[in-house]
Amino acid sequence: MDVFHVTDQFGNKLTDDSVISYLEQSLDTGNPEINRSHRCEGLTALELTGTDRPGLLSEVFAVLADLQCDVVEVTVWTHNGRVACILFLKDQFSGSPLDDAQRIHRIESRLRHVLEGDHGVRSGKTAVTTMAVAHPDSRLHQLMLADRDYERGSSAPASSTFVSVQNWDERGYSVVNVQCCDRPKLLFDIVCTLTDMQYVVFHGTIDTDGDSAHQVRSFPQLLMIHDLG
Repeated sequence: MDVFHVTDQFGNKLTDDSVISYLEQSLDTGNPEINRSHRCEGLTALELTGTDRPGLLSEVFAVLADLQCDVVEVTVWTHNGRVACILFLKDQFSGSPLDDAQRIHRIESRLRHVLEGDHGVRSGKTAVTTMAVAHPDSRLHQLMLADRDYERGSSAPASSTFVSVQNWDERGYSVVNVQCCDRPKLLFDIVCTLTDMQYVVFHGTIDTDGDSAHQVRSFPQLLMIHDLG
């Protein structure tokens, strides 16, 4: 949450309701997920993953402009030299979603070429999705995790990972116990994965010893949120 302390030109507290209302409308202070959902309704969602580099987004936007696509909304994540983004598009002239298969294939092909401009081993990926992307941040986490953005050139053997789930009926919640090799962004990935599974994390403890990590997560039993928006 961002908090801004605003005064008038004389340094006094704002008391004019019309000015406060205008500021709220200008800053779009409503629920961001609901507002985004309204803005992106009926648009085409384009997902991209690839190697991050300076000027990448500028090149992506230039390609889309050349293909007569308007970008209405975009959300981008970068980590460990990788980038994932979701763009919501519409036709430049009609304002309609993109539904022509040949045009979509052309967009994907050209953007894939842009993402592979570094000629690295890990190529870029593009995909037009027909799924409703209600929570872009959650979807971006899934894209980054699938892209294995946490890799550092080595991976831990599967035998070093242990996961268990226990139900504590007397306290009304379940406990997830995770023991594995530590790595950057491990805690973030575990919490986001539980959130994707519609569980709410109530409490957590973490212990690390060298390259090993031990995490315990607890969440209320049977508390599953069907719509986090």
